[in-house]
Amino acid sequence: MAPSSKRKWNEVDDDDDEPSLGRQVLPVANLPRDFDGVPEDGLQYLFTVRRDAELLPRTTRVPNPYEIQEKPASPVRGGETVSVAQGYIPSQEWQDTFLRHFKYFRQNRLQPTNQPPTPGHSGKVVPDKKDRDAWWAFVSGEPDAIWNPPKKPKVAKTLKPRGSRGMRGFSEDIPYDDVQVATTSSQTWSVNDVGEVELVKIEQTSPEVPAFNAATEDPRTESPLGPADSTPTTAKVMQREPTPSLLRGIDHRYSLHLLMYFTHWINLRLEQPHPRVSNITETHARWMFSLLSRVEDYVSADEMSLLRSLARACMALLKERLQHRLAEDPSDLDDRIISESSCWMIIIAVIGLWAQRDLWMDVESMLSEIQPRVS
Repeated sequence: MAPSSKRKWNEVDDDDDEPSLGRQVLPVANLPRDFDGVPEDGLQYLFTVRRDAELLPRTTRVPNPYEIQEKPASPVRGGETVSVAQGYIPSQEWQDTFLRHFKYFRQNRLQPTNQPPTPGHSGKVVPDKKDRDAWWAFVSGEPDAIWNPPKKPKVAKTLKPRGSRGMRGFSEDIPYDDVQVATTSSQTWSVNDVGEVELVKIEQTSPEVPAFNAATEDPRTESPLGPADSTPTTAKVMQREPTPSLLRGIDHRYSLHLLMYFTHWINLRLEQPHPRVSNITETHARWMFSLLSRVEDYVSADEMSLLRSLARACMALLKERLQHRLAEDPSDLDDRIISESSCWMIIIAVIGLWAQRDLWMDVESMLSEIQPRVS
């Protein structure tokens, strides 16, 4: 029985089957490919099963529940608000192009380079991390003596051996030469206790007080946006740009700390009355742009709060710029002041890269408060 069953197995075996369907274990009927009848036995049924299996795709894919689908931009609500917002918000094409280029810029900045290391500097390159006023002076282009003042040398005290004072009750270290005493003598007639008139010699001593030298007084240090800036300077100060050599030592946490300083400076400037003694310039915008490129993709809740505060500060700055432009304020014509496009770059970078789309509601609320100029 065994040889006959083996021959039957060879008779029904089809060598033309695809190996991808697995090794054939059960016998399958040898029917034409266009067979469309009802299977009469198990052999024909297995033939139809294998034929239909060959028509199925080799691989299948389940839907990704975490896949991010691009949503169309929601239209701005409100009648007049729609026209105002559409006139100031950059187009969707501009936003997509900017975010794509900014992502490439961040990737190029974060990847290591093969260039040889630059020789180290003997002194400090940037101010201390926690010195906010020094950072303002550094970015403003102040000399090193302002943001990195030299430390006063420590005077070494000479210690005398114990018992050198002897039996005296005072110290021999008292500097008697510090105060010079000028002695003057004069004679005058006076009456003594007995009632006799006699000639008396009077000695007068007057200490010589050294004159105050105004040139030795230390310069007064004020807040970066305080009254110290109101004094006009004759020399033109060039602001420092965020060069790659300066940013090389600034990491993720350092960048967020400095961005917190910029948020403070923007809010402090907006609180100042006009005319203002200091402004947020395009150099400050380039610093914020460069520091955002050092921030990682994944941030904590506290770090995200810092980025959102920066975006809202730029919104307030943008609102002021738009109001001045509509009012044709001549004080807004300075090219050094931060531009509207720079404010939009910071805002859209925070919204787009860290998925803070709810900030668009703050943008719409800000734009709704701007009254267009009536011609």
